[in-house]
Amino acid sequence: MRRTRPGRLAASLARAGLIAAVGAVTLGAAHQQPAGDPATSVGDLRFHAAAVPFRHGTREARAEFSIRVPYQEIRFAPDGDRYSAKLRLTVQMWNSAGKRAGFLQREANLQSTDLAATTDSLLGEVYELGLAVPPGKYTYRVLVEDMSVGRQGFVYQMQKQKLQGEVNGRIDLGEWLFHDPALSGLEFAWEVGAGEEGSPFRKGPYDVKPQPSAYFGHFQDAVSVYYELYDAPPPAEGRAYTLAAGILNAAGDTVFTSVDSLRVTEGSAWPHAMGIDVSQFPAGHYTMGLSLQDGGGHELARSQGTFELLWSLDSWGADAADFYEVTAATLLPSDSSEVFRHLSMGEKERWIERIWRIADPTPDTGDNESREEFRRRVDYANAHYSIIERGMFSDRGRVYIRYGEPDDIKIERVPVAGKTLGYALGDQIPKSSKQEVTDTRSGVADSRAYEIWTYDMRGKELRPRFGMNEISGGIKFVFTDDQGYGEYTLKYSSTTGIH
Repeated sequence: MRRTRPGRLAASLARAGLIAAVGAVTLGAAHQQPAGDPATSVGDLRFHAAAVPFRHGTREARAEFSIRVPYQEIRFAPDGDRYSAKLRLTVQMWNSAGKRAGFLQREANLQSTDLAATTDSLLGEVYELGLAVPPGKYTYRVLVEDMSVGRQGFVYQMQKQKLQGEVNGRIDLGEWLFHDPALSGLEFAWEVGAGEEGSPFRKGPYDVKPQPSAYFGHFQDAVSVYYELYDAPPPAEGRAYTLAAGILNAAGDTVFTSVDSLRVTEGSAWPHAMGIDVSQFPAGHYTMGLSLQDGGGHELARSQGTFELLWSLDSWGADAADFYEVTAATLLPSDSSEVFRHLSMGEKERWIERIWRIADPTPDTGDNESREEFRRRVDYANAHYSIIERGMFSDRGRVYIRYGEPDDIKIERVPVAGKTLGYALGDQIPKSSKQEVTDTRSGVADSRAYEIWTYDMRGKELRPRFGMNEISGGIKFVFTDDQGYGEYTLKYSSTTGIH
């Protein structure tokens, strides 16, 4: 398994030749986040965003937002001898009464001399925006817009909306943050190095490159975290603390512990960072906790955060969440598939890897033929059935991925008399189903294009399911193009497996 160290990624960034010019424009909750992955955006543009609580002076809190937009999601256009794009980032916060408490907007002009870099899904633009607010609990919205591309759809075009995505969440900036002593929230970072003059990621003596998704593993096998310690000014001789760190897996088992000594000599806020080698941990969802203690081992303050370990390349793709959703729908029963949707990305990978091991027809070899066939089917569906949405989510795509190539396909793009759907079906499906499928409710002849797919027995399922009443008679699916633009809808299925 190849794992790229931070230095290797940094070199890739340098080679990409990407330049971000960010201009700040300070101007005077709606969608549900993906289940199990609150840092991932919803909408047309995929990105990750996270909010971390810090102090901002003696009686104000600061919500620090980190945002990473993969280059693959940004629409670069030729601009002379380079490629250009423009993003707009907006952060808003509302207090518990629903009143807007903060608003910040920035625009970023991007330029690249490397076309390949503009389609990379791992590299990306990383930004940090902070809002200072009174102590309390808040909801927030992070909106990223691609100013070069309009949203699809008549209403969006009338409103001149741009391609966009958003992350919605909650952040607790309450009184706990102002107890003495206290620990800030944990900011997970791709890497933490020595502070560089002029760096937008400079925090005290550190340069902290945030990782808002909190994804680690294949490309970065060390988890770095930045946090701040707050307390009243120490006496002249200084003040000592003990910091106990621990990591728990999803089952609640402790997989890592460490104890370190901290000493402060002046001031009331102290930046700290730590890194942990996780190269021997399996994929999954993990919780890191920090406990600040006195010399007697009594806890004075606590902070924690969660991160994901992802070792499979599938988990790092821009469409990883969608790919895993299709995988689960193909391999798992419907009840288990729903449970799967609410897992974090690390736990999804762990589940999927275990399922593929079970489905491997030749476990003693290095190849998993079932998994390779699944990838081929997904690629085929995306290549042949993508109209409004990606082909793997279309009705024909779902059937193809589950059962493979049909044993027989009857296609009529422009049905004429004697070749309409009703004639083609004959008595192949129950009469009641046929009436429902062929009833256009328009009072005119049924001229819809259609496809009838027939599988002998159970088709070519990657993980066969049970249903004796379906095995002997084969399986049949009927699709119709109701709107006439090539998007075929499943109208009839003889199996309970797909609806």
